[in-house]
Parts: sequence; C-alpha cells; structure tokens
Amino acid sequence: MSLKKIALVAVVLLAAVISFTIIAPWAADPVNHVSSIEKTENKISAVMTLSGGAAGASATLSVLPGDLCTPLATELAELAKYFLIILSALYLEKFLITISGYITFSVLIPLALIIVAAVIISGNKRFLSLAGKLAIIGVIIYLIVPASTMLSDKIYQTQEDTVAQTIEEYNNLDISGDSDSGIIGEITTITTNTIDKVTNFISDLTESLAVMIVTACIVPVLVFVLLVWIMKVMFYAGGNV
Repeated sequence: MSLKKIALVAVVLLAAVISFTIIAPWAADPVNHVSSIEKTENKISAVMTLSGGAAGASATLSVLPGDLCTPLATELAELAKYFLIILSALYLEKFLITISGYITFSVLIPLALIIVAAVIISGNKRFLSLAGKLAIIGVIIYLIVPASTMLSDKIYQTQEDTVAQTIEEYNNLDISGDSDSGIIGEITTITTNTIDKVTNFISDLTESLAVMIVTACIVPVLVFVLLVWIMKVMFYAGGNV
C-alpha cells in the first residue's frame, strides 16, 4: 500500500477517533443545548400545571354529593390522562436532545469512517455508498430533534397566550358550594355559577390540550416523517449497495 493511501487511512481513522472522543461528548453535553432544553422544560412545566389542574378539579368535583358534577369530573379526569401522554412525549424529546447527537457521533459517523478506511485499503468501492448512507442517517438523527423543537416552538409561541390564560384560569378557579366553606371542606351543594366556571375551564383546557398535542406530538412526528422521506429519496437516487 502506497504512502498516500496510508496517510489517507490515518486521516480518516483520526477523524473517527475525534468524532468518538471529542465531538460525541460535546454533542451529548446538556450545556450545549441550553436553549432547546429550556424551551422543552417550559412546556413540561405548563403541561404539569394543566395536568395537575385537571386532576385536582376532577377530584374536587367527585367528592361533591349528587350526580350533577359527575360528568364534569369524568371529563376532567380524561383530559388529565391526555396531558400525561403529552408530558411523556416532552420528556422523551428532552432526552433525545442529547442522546441523538451521541448516537450519531459515537456510533454512526465513526462506523462510516471505518468503512471508508476499509474501502481505501482494499480498493473495493462496493461499500462506499454504505458509508455515505450511514453518515446521512447520522446527520438526520442529529437534526430531527433540534428541527422539530424549533418548529414546535414557533407554533407554540403563536398559541402560548392560550395556555397561559388556561393556567391563570385554573389558579383563580374556586370550586365552592353554597356554604362558601372552601373547595372541599363542608360543601353540600354547588352553584350554577361554579358549574359555568368549571365548564369554561374545561373548554379552555381542551383548547390548550390541542395546542400541546400539535406542538409536542404531531409536529415532531411530521418532521421525522419528512426527514425520513428525504433520506429515502437520497438513498433511492444514490442506488442500492
């Protein structure tokens, strides 16, 4: 093997080592993703407040005598379940912000570079396209979470006031009976005015739920599908290994 090939292999393997030992830890360090993590945590905080509000209001209504509040309590309990699903999606997004970069630069990129080095040594270019595909997959995995987070934030910002208003409405919500003795305490009946308040709260809560579903679930899935489609088009254009 010529000195030129040896030098080229050394450079490629050095790049693989740098990717694994330097770039991968950097990509996985939360310090380098402060903005994305902070925005995700703000959404998590809002969802936890709304979920707790729905569950708390449901529990309060369920202890009132009679069947008048049962449908409202049931609906609030169902909404709380959906918010828990969104909360799980947001935590997954938060974890993937750092994990995706680590997977890309500690596994896929080094593996692609090792294949390139093997191709240089053997002279067999059959697996060169495989190395390119692994590198592309790695880049797409690395870009999926930041891209979906950025797009979700843009959409969320347009509806953030709706979520904030619902949280404020929950903070001011006072489910009290005719005796005005507190939320649970010695409540014996519930006023029509209180029922109207709870109904309005459920309506606003449902709207906030829709906002969260779009920004935390639908948008990331659409970004993932788009990037996968782009990857398939590139692979198809490049031919099979």
